Amino acid sequence: MRLILCEKPSVAREVAKAIGQASQKDGYIQAGEYLITWAYGHLLEIDDKIAPQKWDLENLPILPERFSYRPKDSNSQKQIKVIKELLSKVSEVIINTDAGREGELIARLILSFCGWKGKTLRLWTSLALTPEVVRKELRNLKPSEEFDSLYFSALARQHSDWMVGINLTRAVSLRAGRGLWSVGRVQSPTLALIVQRDKEIESFKPEPYAVIKGIFDKGGQSYEGTLLFNKTELRDRPTEDEDDEDDTGFRLSPEKAQEILSELKKFTQGYITKAVRGKKGEYSPNLFSLTSLQRHMNKTYGWKAQKTLDIAQSLYEKGYISYPRTDSEHMAEENISLVKEVLRKLKREDLIESVDRAGKRVFDKTKLTDHHAIIPLKDGEVGGDEGLLFSEVKKRFFAVFYPPHEYELLKVFTQVGKYEFLSVGKRVIVQGWRELYGEVKDKELPELKEKDQVSVKDILMEKKLTKPPPHFTEAELLKLMEKLNLGTPATRAGIIETLKAREYIRVEKKSLISTQKGRELIAKLTGSKVIDVETTSEWEKRLDAIYKQRQDFRGYKEFLEGIKDWTKEEINKVKGMSFELKEEVIAKCPQCGSDIVEKAKGYFCKGCSFVLWKSFFGKSITRRQAQELLSGKSVLFKGLKSQKGNSFSAYGRLENGKIKLEFGGQKDGSSKGKRQEDRTKTSGKAFEKKENGGAYKQRGRPAETKRQKG
Repeated sequence: MRLILCEKPSVAREVAKAIGQASQKDGYIQAGEYLITWAYGHLLEIDDKIAPQKWDLENLPILPERFSYRPKDSNSQKQIKVIKELLSKVSEVIINTDAGREGELIARLILSFCGWKGKTLRLWTSLALTPEVVRKELRNLKPSEEFDSLYFSALARQHSDWMVGINLTRAVSLRAGRGLWSVGRVQSPTLALIVQRDKEIESFKPEPYAVIKGIFDKGGQSYEGTLLFNKTELRDRPTEDEDDEDDTGFRLSPEKAQEILSELKKFTQGYITKAVRGKKGEYSPNLFSLTSLQRHMNKTYGWKAQKTLDIAQSLYEKGYISYPRTDSEHMAEENISLVKEVLRKLKREDLIESVDRAGKRVFDKTKLTDHHAIIPLKDGEVGGDEGLLFSEVKKRFFAVFYPPHEYELLKVFTQVGKYEFLSVGKRVIVQGWRELYGEVKDKELPELKEKDQVSVKDILMEKKLTKPPPHFTEAELLKLMEKLNLGTPATRAGIIETLKAREYIRVEKKSLISTQKGRELIAKLTGSKVIDVETTSEWEKRLDAIYKQRQDFRGYKEFLEGIKDWTKEEINKVKGMSFELKEEVIAKCPQCGSDIVEKAKGYFCKGCSFVLWKSFFGKSITRRQAQELLSGKSVLFKGLKSQKGNSFSAYGRLENGKIKLEFGGQKDGSSKGKRQEDRTKTSGKAFEKKENGGAYKQRGRPAETKRQKG
């Protein structure tokens, strides 16, 4: 008998379906000569009993020579028992966990914990486990020894993270004297980036400037131009980026702008000094890696990175997309036949001819790591959020085989007196891949040529202020983490979620903003290598090298010894620190006028028992929403959840310390609006009773939450 060890039950079911003659058992499936079992991700965790149970600075640093493991919970313990019994019945094991660093670690730890010493093979593919792929790869198994270095790379990552985390978290928490202050190899430098950006925003001093616009007319057709301030930079720049969002080259001091405006006001005529036409082509963006997919979903739909990862993983397990935890945006040349087959399955045979012409823009083996880019693998009815993500993956897959977007760019220079204005027009020639995302419209300019005379209809001055850099969104932070080599595609989403859970950052709309606690931590760790981006990036490169350079146990050992020395140095620094966390006042109490401060579960008054809980109808009340409520304003809450899971929206306001919900029908007062209003009230009230334990107003009156004390 042969045992196949999968990462999740859903994968085991797909494998069993491919083999056939499957019979479900308790904790495994039997299919012919195969016993197929599974983990639930990580079944084992490092046993913290290897560390002193009492938190004491004198016990630091904790640097174990050996690491022991334990099941994570009762379900894990039960499944480990099943796997151990199965191992006693088989002659060989086939590892079929995810083809990556963490998947390798999951399987190897289970086999080691269960005492397996027999023959071990590896099923390794980045494709979804369709029946065809499963049967093919079972005929193409690889010796597990080929992946020993991947396992040691994963083990080095896990053990180093544990040592850094447990030592610095205990040290900082003990010095802070209150609460848990977690410190991590990746989370801390990531937090430092957010804190640094927030400080840049707060210290930013806006400076006034002005731009001058001209409104011109040629043959009854008007067009606009912007006064060039830096001609050498912009006169021949072959792009259409000269717009109000990026007006660096057009900026003038308000005083200089006023002086020029006065000169220009006396002119009624101008002429064209130069009109340049040029054709341009724009290829589609690359195929998705996990990080670029997370960024795209965050920008387009506001999704958290973790949500994108979870849904992509689900689609992979169902066979709709390829392995999602990839940092590649290309395919290998060997995948050309696969791509053509997928296009047939998706009923896009019209694109097959383009595959052979795509070249290294799509197929470039030199740009691959362990896995190729994320692509769709089959079609089917997929609904909800899964359908939305699947649609975006398909769209990007089609786009790379579409013709480039082609357009004609027209740049016109209009002379008025001794000053020159720039106007940019665009005429689409071929929509190309852009038609998948909505057609691009022309930006019209009149037919203009050199030496044409034009009328000056108006000269305007627009006064502006320089803007600070924006707060990080998850999309922007992921991009920077990727650039700085912070974490891996599979771990970056979890890092962001950890920072939220530790109350180091909060989310306002799409923006990630550091809290007072997060800033205090980074302030105290300033100068420490644990928040140094370059240090963490170097660690990631060394971890990759263990696998890529086949360093095996030697690479693991050398990496751990370096981490131990580093940890000793950092612990000595932290022991000399002191922490002072100032509570951040966000508003005044509507009942007693004292300060309201934000804590983990709500917004608390320091002078009385008033509290505004964050948890509200399945959503979390943001700081901005809390401030508006506490100042007496009404707030529109969207995406609230009823007891049955139905979404609804309502306005809320504070009245006598309680939140009242108000539901409005359509403005025209139609019966349709009234029916919708009644349905919304019902769903909202059903949920409110369970969440808040309060009584309801009668039908037709606003629902009212029960005030809770904290």
